[in-house]
Amino acid sequence: MSENLDLSHDQINAFLKHYEIFEPVINVDAGAFGNVNANYAIQTQTRRLVLQRVGRKKNLDQLRLSSHVANTLYARDFLTPYFHLTDQGDPFIELDGEQFRLMSYVSDAVMDERPSVSDALRIVALAEDLHETLNRYFRYVDEGDRRYMTAYQDQPDFIVKAAFERRDLSAKTIERNESVRAFLAPEFDQQIRMRHCHGDIKFGNVIVTPRRIGLLDFENYNVQEWGWEIGDALRSWFSDQRDEVTWSIRTDAFEAFLQQQPWFTKRDAVLHTLRTTAKLLVHLYTDREDGRYYFSSENQVTRLEKVDVLISRHETFMPALLSFARERGYIEG
Repeated sequence: MSENLDLSHDQINAFLKHYEIFEPVINVDAGAFGNVNANYAIQTQTRRLVLQRVGRKKNLDQLRLSSHVANTLYARDFLTPYFHLTDQGDPFIELDGEQFRLMSYVSDAVMDERPSVSDALRIVALAEDLHETLNRYFRYVDEGDRRYMTAYQDQPDFIVKAAFERRDLSAKTIERNESVRAFLAPEFDQQIRMRHCHGDIKFGNVIVTPRRIGLLDFENYNVQEWGWEIGDALRSWFSDQRDEVTWSIRTDAFEAFLQQQPWFTKRDAVLHTLRTTAKLLVHLYTDREDGRYYFSSENQVTRLEKVDVLISRHETFMPALLSFARERGYIEG
């Protein structure tokens, strides 16, 4: 047993029992994957498992992207304890305030087949460092000066109103912001709260789908909201489905789009598109088992098949985007 191992065999055995795994622990290896979080490779009589320490509750949100997504490639099958499942779909167990999750181990051969996806996830981890929060946010940019406003996930209307009320921006930026009013419902200013629904942005009672978000976010509105919608939009605008499970980048169109955008760098665009794709993968991996997000009306067999297709598509999109960005020097390495 490693000298750095904080958990005893008895503690790990107790964890396994929460998952209704009653086989004795044969071997434990701490820090098995070199992750910033403590990972324990556990071997029982018939299983290879990964027990990942994900931190205290207050840090769980910050760790969700960097640790959860990175480990999906090592351990795609999350085991669910019968007694506890968070509302975000992350199964975890707790010891002295520390959070742990248990996963089935997937061999290194899986990584060998798609090493560029691992590279993409490394870039995604860098993207997380650019921001103070994992919450959705709107970014207002004014000629050489960047100001950040963090939006509550379900209150984009408050942030939109705040943009209209700002007078510390240049006249050109104010004009751009005001130009969006034509797209809003007349009673928009009377709206006190509007739920931010998956797949759409609601301004007042106007639903802005990805087909129109380019007009609002990139051309007129001078607002960047790197959440589900932008990730979906960039993937749909600038990628082609080569076969049932593979996407490729329409490089010329994507590069032309990036060239004409004055409000964010090409590096930001690539990093955030990778980030939102990775965040989507988190939901897809989780949804394989509990079906809360996608294809919930389908029977289990059909749903799992469809989710697996989506996972494959997005796993191929990430290295395609990464290669595109590296070839053009938009990101390092």
